[in-house]
Amino acid sequence: MPASPSLYRRHRPRNFSDVVGQEHVVRTLTNAVTGGNVHHAYLFVGSRGTGKTSMAKILAACLNCEQGPTAEPCGVCDSCLAIQQAGSMDVIEMDGASHNSVDDIRELRESVAYAPVSGRSKVYIIDEAQMLTPQAWNAFLKTLEEPPPNTIFVLATTEPQKILDTVVDRCHRFDFGRPTVEQLTVVLARVAQSESIEITPDALALIARHATGSFRDALGTLEQLVTYTGSSISVEDVLAVLGVADDDLLFGALDAIVAHDARAELEIAARLAQSGRDLLIAARDLEVHARELLVVGTLGAVPSELRVTPDRDERLAEQAQRVDQVDAVRLLDLLGVAMRAIRDGADPRTQLELSLVKAATPEVDASSKALLARVGRLEAALGGAPAAAPLPAAKAPEAEAVAAPEPPAAVQPPPDPPAPATPAASAAVAAVAAPPAAEQPVAQSSAAAAQVTIEQIIELWPAVLETINPDQPMVSAALARAQPAEMRGGNLVVAFPEDDSFNRRMVGDNADARTVVGLALESLLGVRVKIDYELRDLGTEPSSEELAGDELVDRLLETFDAEEIVTAPVAASEPADHTAADDEQPQFADDGDPGREGP
Repeated sequence: MPASPSLYRRHRPRNFSDVVGQEHVVRTLTNAVTGGNVHHAYLFVGSRGTGKTSMAKILAACLNCEQGPTAEPCGVCDSCLAIQQAGSMDVIEMDGASHNSVDDIRELRESVAYAPVSGRSKVYIIDEAQMLTPQAWNAFLKTLEEPPPNTIFVLATTEPQKILDTVVDRCHRFDFGRPTVEQLTVVLARVAQSESIEITPDALALIARHATGSFRDALGTLEQLVTYTGSSISVEDVLAVLGVADDDLLFGALDAIVAHDARAELEIAARLAQSGRDLLIAARDLEVHARELLVVGTLGAVPSELRVTPDRDERLAEQAQRVDQVDAVRLLDLLGVAMRAIRDGADPRTQLELSLVKAATPEVDASSKALLARVGRLEAALGGAPAAAPLPAAKAPEAEAVAAPEPPAAVQPPPDPPAPATPAASAAVAAVAAPPAAEQPVAQSSAAAAQVTIEQIIELWPAVLETINPDQPMVSAALARAQPAEMRGGNLVVAFPEDDSFNRRMVGDNADARTVVGLALESLLGVRVKIDYELRDLGTEPSSEELAGDELVDRLLETFDAEEIVTAPVAASEPADHTAADDEQPQFADDGDPGREGP
């Protein structure tokens, strides 16, 4: 018994009115056929399953229909039926992946020379056109530019950047957009009704979301479900076949983040694992859901491409109002890290649990905790602190009372009549008397820095080191040996151990290092704080002797992440006088000060 055609082949659109979406392509081709202005070469660009080949066959049917050329082919004549059944001698489909050599193009050029067999035009549909080699394209250029009369080429590709520019220039290009979930749902519902398939709206929406913008994938999944469960399909059947997380788990995971409930997150991860679903797919579903919340929260409404069913749309909008965008972005970052780790071989359940627990309890991550602390302080300052009062304006009588000092009597000029006090003069005098405007932000910044406590600095210190480390690893390594000691007169005192003058000088005496540390602290704290570096007793046992010899070299290697270059020893027969090899050896003073070179 011969196999029946698949769903997506049986329900492929036969004319332009059946096409869902791609309105710009439909309108342009309709006008071209109606006006007799069909171009000899078209380039259809789009992701898989968006209808490129179907559109090419519709164009071929419009040109070769017995009632045409017409923008509405009849679908019942011999030519239309032959095109639908892929049996037309005048519509030649060629797979670019398997026919990509110069010899294949030579055969195509020979066949182009023959006139159409039964129709008006010969239409060549080259799928996956990006797979043709540059040599094949060069052999095809002349034919593509000047084909015989009534010959049309349609090139379909998913990667237009791989096609030569000289080829693209000879074609009319159309970009096929991905269908939305709503458009996929419309097509699925139409096919289900035609095939007498009973399926709930939620199940249709779930299939459409999982298809990720591909008509072919959506209809393929529907056909797989019919084979699995028969003509009646529920949401549970879709979840079982696709292995995706249901909406209750997705919404529950984000609710647990809002509630900072790590236990609930572990329970959700356990339910996902016990269901037997692929946890990488579950992580991707969570990523999609977090992205939807971010989009809805930013726009303030559910856009058309995210709409599924009225109930789910309402639930999504309600949760987007409760989920902070910071939490949504953080979850997206954590899930991205988790999925990369899973692909690299890490345990999927552990990575999923780690990302969910971190998202629900940001205090377990020093850098995120620092960021949240800064945001909280900034919000408190903006919402609760009183605004700075404007400086009082100078009054005219006060301006009249200000007089220039009198010159000495010996050179005192004759008195002039008093000039009347004018508003301009008053303003000038007031400007002289008032402090410069540039001094006001400095005073406000100093006042804000004076309110910073050493406890806040200690809490943020790990995040400061983490911020510095990517660009200045040596500075971060040096500061790791220090600790914030006190706030003194609005300045932060960072203390190094008494025996670590080397690292203190490397940070404290280096202008670039001081700037990097200051900017990192300001970015996390929100306030500029001046930093002083000192040596103090930090409660550790002082060294009984200063570093020298191998210990000093080991310290330098560790601090600078360097390696020791050992030169060849001097032969015994050579004189013991100063040699060139001595110049190559690093010399350090044996006085415990590794920052100074020896003689």
